[in-house]
Amino acid sequence: MRTSAAKKTEPEAPATSAKGAGPALLESVAIVFTILDQLAAARRPLGVTELALAIDEPKPRVYRHLASLRQIGIVEQDLVSEKYRLGAKLVSYGTAAGEQFDLRLIADPYLTQLRDQTSQTALLSAVTEDSALVISSVESTNQVCITVKPGNRVPHHCSAQGRIVLAYCDAATQRKILRRELQAYTDRSMVEPARILERLALIRERLFEEANGEVLEGINVLAAPIFRGSEKSDELVGIIGVIGASKDVPSPPPPGMVKLVQQAAAALTERLNGVSYKHLGLAGAGKN
Repeated sequence: MRTSAAKKTEPEAPATSAKGAGPALLESVAIVFTILDQLAAARRPLGVTELALAIDEPKPRVYRHLASLRQIGIVEQDLVSEKYRLGAKLVSYGTAAGEQFDLRLIADPYLTQLRDQTSQTALLSAVTEDSALVISSVESTNQVCITVKPGNRVPHHCSAQGRIVLAYCDAATQRKILRRELQAYTDRSMVEPARILERLALIRERLFEEANGEVLEGINVLAAPIFRGSEKSDELVGIIGVIGASKDVPSPPPPGMVKLVQQAAAALTERLNGVSYKHLGLAGAGKN
């Protein structure tokens, strides 16, 4: 039998981060969104065991979160296979989010301009937990062009967009990801954790990244981060860049091409009240 406590308790103080800069990320919230991100990436129903292995969490913990998410309609469970998939309720959330903040709509003229300036396909990716999802592309007008279809989720360790996202994750998330077995798509794929960590520091310093032949031989991506200004500091919200044959998007990338990609990222960042590019003198560049 459940009884109520006679003693009045004080409300708990909100958790704070180690740096004392504000509320810390609740572990349960982080796990929920990691589960949702994994279900989105899989594009098929997943079982509890599969999910637990994929996100490196205990199976009972994953099951408890899935059960709660199923109760409120965020995920659905197949009655036959007992596997889980994203719930229909998320569609309404996605629609509402798109109406409130549509990065694709804001970035469209910058993508077209970047395509015209470089003669390469321009790509826009959104941040998804610890990786990047291509959400828009403007194809090169060349007779033969290289592109990536929207909906493609790039590897976080051996792609330009994925490493940019990883560079701005917290240290604990970086360590967790780099403990996993990292797939080598080609002989050039970066899979050594120490080397990747060094590269992440370089990304934060220079504000661009490339990944020449790391996913497909002979293909390179050059990309730069897009930030949105917040109360305390800029927040990574997307990545803009170009994809092309390695001969057209060489490694190391020409300074002029880096500048064009960064100008597009800086202009979008400024549109979103970010200041991360001001020290490079690129603020205000690009489309108005």
